[in-house]
Amino acid sequence: MHCTHTSAKFNLLARLDRLPVMATHYLWAALLAANLMLEYYDNAIFAYAIPTIKKHTNLSLEQIGFVTRAFFVGSIIGALMGGVLSDKRGRRSVLVWATVLYSLGALATAFAPGYETMLAARAITGIGVQAATSVLLVYVAEMFPRRARGRFASVVLMGYVVAGIGAAALTMFVLPHGSPNAWRHLLVAGSVGLLIAPVVRFVLPESVRWYAAKGQFDRAEAIVGDLEARALRKGSLDEPELAAVPGNAKEPTLRELLKHKAVRRTVAVLAISYFGTYLGYYLYATWSAYALINGLKYSEEQAYYVAFLWNVIYGVTPFLTMRLLDRSERKSTILVTSILSALSLVVLGISTNSWVVIGAGGFAAVITGMVINAYFTYIPETIPTQLRALGSGIVISGGRFGGAASGVLGAALFSRGSMEGVMLAAAACYIVFSIPVLLYGPRTTNRSLELVTSEELNSVEETRRSPSADRAAEDVRTS
Repeated sequence: MHCTHTSAKFNLLARLDRLPVMATHYLWAALLAANLMLEYYDNAIFAYAIPTIKKHTNLSLEQIGFVTRAFFVGSIIGALMGGVLSDKRGRRSVLVWATVLYSLGALATAFAPGYETMLAARAITGIGVQAATSVLLVYVAEMFPRRARGRFASVVLMGYVVAGIGAAALTMFVLPHGSPNAWRHLLVAGSVGLLIAPVVRFVLPESVRWYAAKGQFDRAEAIVGDLEARALRKGSLDEPELAAVPGNAKEPTLRELLKHKAVRRTVAVLAISYFGTYLGYYLYATWSAYALINGLKYSEEQAYYVAFLWNVIYGVTPFLTMRLLDRSERKSTILVTSILSALSLVVLGISTNSWVVIGAGGFAAVITGMVINAYFTYIPETIPTQLRALGSGIVISGGRFGGAASGVLGAALFSRGSMEGVMLAAAACYIVFSIPVLLYGPRTTNRSLELVTSEELNSVEETRRSPSADRAAEDVRTS
C-alpha cells in the first residue's frame, strides 16, 4: 500500500511539473500579487505616515516606536503560526484567513482611538501579513511549473512594486495637504483584502503537493486532471519526467524531518543568511530618508521626492528578476546580487552629489529588491513538503528579527557617525551573510522539489534506481 501511494504521489507531481505555462497560472499569480500588494501597502503607508501620526495624535515618539515594533513581533508570530497551520490545514485556507486577519488589523489601526488599541492592531496586522506572505511563497513553489517558478515568483512580487510606488505617491501628495485624519483614510484602503479573500477561496485550488503529502490523492488527482485537460486544448503534453519510484521508497515523517541533520542545517543556514539580508535591507530602507534629511541636509519635501524616485526606479526589479531567476542557479544569484547591492550602498553612503545619490539609491533599490526576490523564490524550494510552510516561516522569522534589529543598530550608528556608517554596515551585511547560502544551500533552479529533497536527505541514489527517475535526474543535470 505504501509503495502504491508513493508511486501515485510521484506520478502526480511529475505530471504537475510538466505542465506548460497557461492563463490559469497568470490568474493565480495576479490574485497572489494583489494579496502581496495589500500586505506591503499597509506597512509602507504606516511607515511613511509616522510624522503625520505623531503630529495629529497624542502618541509620543517612543510609543510610535513600540507600535512599529509590535508589527515586527506580530510578523514573527505570524510566520511561525502560519507555517504550523498551513502544514496541518492546507495552504489555501491559511492564506484566506490570514488575509482576513491583516485586513481587520488595518481597519483597527485606521480607527484606533489611542496607544493601546493601535499597539494591538499593529501586532494583529503583523501576524496576518506574515502568515499570508509565508504561505503565499510556499504556494508559488508548490503549484507552478518547475521551469517557471522563478518567473512567477517575480510576477507575484510585482505586488510590491505597485504598493511601493502607490504608497510613496499617496504619501507625497495626500499627507502634506490632507486633513489630520488623512493617514487613517489611507490605511482603510488596506482592508480591501476582505474582498479578495473570498475570491482566493473559490479561484485558487489547494496545493497538489499538500494533498499528496496528506495522502489525499483523489483531490490531488482532480486538480491535476483539470489542469491537464486545459493544457491539452492547446496541444500535446510532454511525458512526465519522474513517473515512478522504487518499491522500497519510504518518505520521512515530519518528526523524522525535524530530527534530520541536513534539514536542520538548511533551515539554520537560510535563517541566518536571511536575518543578515533583512538587517542590511532595513538599514538602507528605514534610515535612507532620515539620512537624506539629517546627513545630507535635504528638506523633507526633497527627501520624500527622492524616495519616490527610488520607488519608481525599483519598478523594473521584477522584470529583471523574471529573466534571471530561471536561467541561473538561485544561490549564485543571491551571492552576485548581494555583492552588487553592497557596492551600490557603499557609493550611496560616501556620495554628496544629488544626482549620484539618486542614481546610487535607485540602483540599490533595484538590486536589493532582486536579492529579496531570489530569497522569496529559493526559501520554500529548499525545504521538504511536510515541513515547507513551517520551515519557511522559521527562515522568514529570522528576517523579521533582522528588520527589528536594524532600528537599534541604525540609531547607534547614526549617533556615532552619519549616513556613511549606516550604509557601510548594510553593505557588509549583504556580503557576509550571502556566503553561507552559497556554501551550504542546495541547488534548486529548474529542478523537481522532490529531487531537491531527496538529495538533501541523502536518498537520491535510491530514487534513481527507477529508469524514469534516472532520466529525470540526468535531464536536471544537463538543463
